[in-house]
Amino acid sequence: MESDIETLEEKIKADASEKATALARMQSKLFLERIFDPYMHGVCKVWGVRPEVGLRLLIEEKTTFGTIAKNNPEALAELISQPEIQVIVAIASPLRDVSDEWIQEKMDILFDVMVDIRPELARVIVETPGGSEWFSNSLKGLRNVLFGKPTLYRETP
Repeated sequence: MESDIETLEEKIKADASEKATALARMQSKLFLERIFDPYMHGVCKVWGVRPEVGLRLLIEEKTTFGTIAKNNPEALAELISQPEIQVIVAIASPLRDVSDEWIQEKMDILFDVMVDIRPELARVIVETPGGSEWFSNSLKGLRNVLFGKPTLYRETP
């Protein structure tokens, strides 16, 4: 009987883990397609370079989303005011209070999704010295920009 209970508990934990991973992959895909990709295309359009080149430049210059947002408050306010960004921020609101360590752990899921949908950008992150650190810092910076102080996310009544 105890063995059956232990087996059932392990199955429940495994199912919960699979569901959490599926949810994290969905959130990662949403983030990559709706925030990261348009952001990269916007930056690269201004610079007149392909996204792969722009990403490599960002990594080499250690310029994260957080630093760009800090240095361009008007552009950030315009980005945050877009209805589709507000929807994404609302969906991602559970990430508001996650720790840096949690981001570091979940970064692998986001990276796996990036390999699936934008392999050329994933390759740049892996092949550029400091790319993984930049990616982690960018995710932390994005969390701080979207949910930091002062909070840019505005809940509607």
